[in-house]
Amino acid sequence: MSLLIRTLQAMRLPLFCTLLWLLSAGSAQASINCTASMTAVAFGTVDLVAGTAAPANATLSYTCTKSGNTNTTEYARVCFNIGDGNEGLTNFNPRVMKNTAGDSLKFQLYQGAGNTIWGSNGNAAVPNPYIINIAIPARSTTTSGTATMRGELLAGQSTAPPGSYQDNFAGIHTSITLTSSTSAPPTTCGTTLADQFAFIVSATISKSCIVTADPLNFGSVSGLPGGGNVDQVGTIYVTCTTPTGYTVALTPSNNVSNGAGAMTPTGGVPGNTDTVPYQLYRNSGRTLVWGNVTGTNTFAGTGSGQVQALPLYGRVLGASTNVRPDSYMDVVTVGVTY
Repeated sequence: MSLLIRTLQAMRLPLFCTLLWLLSAGSAQASINCTASMTAVAFGTVDLVAGTAAPANATLSYTCTKSGNTNTTEYARVCFNIGDGNEGLTNFNPRVMKNTAGDSLKFQLYQGAGNTIWGSNGNAAVPNPYIINIAIPARSTTTSGTATMRGELLAGQSTAPPGSYQDNFAGIHTSITLTSSTSAPPTTCGTTLADQFAFIVSATISKSCIVTADPLNFGSVSGLPGGGNVDQVGTIYVTCTTPTGYTVALTPSNNVSNGAGAMTPTGGVPGNTDTVPYQLYRNSGRTLVWGNVTGTNTFAGTGSGQVQALPLYGRVLGASTNVRPDSYMDVVTVGVTY
């Protein structure tokens, strides 16, 4: 046992000296560390039925600091890496926000104004981190800068339900990796984790509807007394967010609530004051009038985020065609409440 103790004591001095040498050698080297922060990518309230939302920009702010021997120039290549986010796990291209119900909203993050997706080292789906090459000269200790990140919502998402969506890039979803050198600019960022720069991507989809309509054209009618009814079909197109309930009301220019209007001359025959009465209906049998009394004679539907074509049935009674030859027209207001 005493021999073992002396052997360990004999080894202690060389080991202590070796540690001193390693520490002394390290203190002569300069090194660089970088920190950063990123502002939020906030799309705000968007209407995806009316069109695609405008891009939203965020700003990366970074500072790189040299420590150790500052009497030499230190070079570094720095990578700012972004992953998929807490709510969009495994979704990189496109990335995905979600609401509390689990509905998805697709988006992507780009470097500046170009088309390069902001990604991370080693990611096959989005392999391009934002990279900077820096040189901190002798007797200087810091350098700093900013970079712009652009967020875009993908087109064709009108079926996404209204509500608040987000993707949180906290924790492991961002990182800064770097390689530094006093001899030459590095060509890789390495794997050393320097810092993280958490941020949130968010958007609120509003309830919305848009409506268009084709003209209800009765065509050319023989103006003889006792003629048959003239029936034609038009189309009203409604697009509302999912699953938004809506009501469509029709009001002729005379403001009658039961969809009964009158076409007036367009001016082709001087002094013509004749009118052509017509009636609007919701069904092909023309038994359900289409007016503007909600819950009584309006049309009710539920939005799907896609265009819904609603047939509009019109009728001019045969007895109403005994008017002077002319062109007749009326304007019907289509109102959508939701």
